[in-house]
Amino acid sequence: MSSETILEVERLEKSYPVYANPRQRLAELLLRRPCQRRSVLSGVSFQLGRGEILGVIGPNGAGKSTLLQMIAGTLRPSSGRVSVQGRITALLQLGAGMNPDMTGRENIYLMGATYGMEPEQVRARHAAITEFAGLGEALERPVKTYSSGMFVRLAFSVSVALEPDLLIVDEALAVGDIGFQARCLDRLEQLIEQGASILLASHDLQLIKNYCTGAICLEAGRVVAEGDPESVTERYYYLMRSGNQIDDDALIWRADGVGLRFEGQRGGIREVTIEQPDAVDGEFPSGTSLLVRVEGQVSNLDVLPAVALMLRDVRGYNLYGLLASHARGQVAMDADGGFCCRFRVPLRLAEGRYSFTVRLEDRRTNQIAPVLDKHVGVCHFRVVDAQPGVLGSVDLGGEVLPAGAPDAD
Repeated sequence: MSSETILEVERLEKSYPVYANPRQRLAELLLRRPCQRRSVLSGVSFQLGRGEILGVIGPNGAGKSTLLQMIAGTLRPSSGRVSVQGRITALLQLGAGMNPDMTGRENIYLMGATYGMEPEQVRARHAAITEFAGLGEALERPVKTYSSGMFVRLAFSVSVALEPDLLIVDEALAVGDIGFQARCLDRLEQLIEQGASILLASHDLQLIKNYCTGAICLEAGRVVAEGDPESVTERYYYLMRSGNQIDDDALIWRADGVGLRFEGQRGGIREVTIEQPDAVDGEFPSGTSLLVRVEGQVSNLDVLPAVALMLRDVRGYNLYGLLASHARGQVAMDADGGFCCRFRVPLRLAEGRYSFTVRLEDRRTNQIAPVLDKHVGVCHFRVVDAQPGVLGSVDLGGEVLPAGAPDAD
């Protein structure tokens, strides 16, 4: 973490009064009779250093937008403290900070004034803003005629051009087209290199893993996970697969050579091994196959264990998966709850580094299977000697035909 703290959030709380009827509201105003309150955020604390990107994830209604609005200063907290060093710019609700009856060009100056910029300072950045937004003649039209993507183009272009110390982005990148998203991410990386910090709320967990230096996960207004992006996003996956509840017995840790691991008391994966003792330095030729063995234990013999094996690349993208089910006779289980299964995984892959994610589920019902244990990033290996001319990660056996060759059958 950076030695200079740009943002510090301490015990932040937000709640709203709830009235059963108008009489209760009147009684609170006249008689000072306390009413019931609904908590939206409770005890949220974290820090963000200079040059860092913190991802904020969680299900809808978890409090992400409320948190960002309080940090941006557009919403007052019920209690707690927010301390920011330097200038903040924020992309919150779509079109926030703009006058719908003014043109896009006029709104550039309006947003600049909102962030405390003098007209001369905005004017000096005007060319860069309009070029990045790429709206052309639409800048001369009222923004109430803009699409959601055009709103984001203009707001993002102004926010990053004003050289903030802290940029807050609430799901804005999900609205723009693919080309603009790529340009936005490049610009965010430039801001980080210049020493800015970014607070990014998103449902795109791959984006959080690839671009953030840290992450927090909110659930029901509380921070339920904080740390490196991969461990926090995996915790979120676990939260969703567990019916929006994380049991106190669920454990998370990272260990060298083991990867990220979740485990509850109902069962666990004990060992994942590649059964190729003749492998040299963990390297396997493309086109061959791996034998993977998974062993574990369940504490309840009523559990119907199923083991999912996912092949993933070095960026954490899942490329291919297999599911072994006890109900189909693919998972052997003894009288004590010990189980074992084996997978044959074809390595039709381009050269590079790969690993596995292994998940233990209970398949007793037709509902979403609860996750009993999960190991992420285990059994790292390298694929070598791939066929030349293969692009991407997976080799599906296609071929390039010579010019003038007859059509394939």
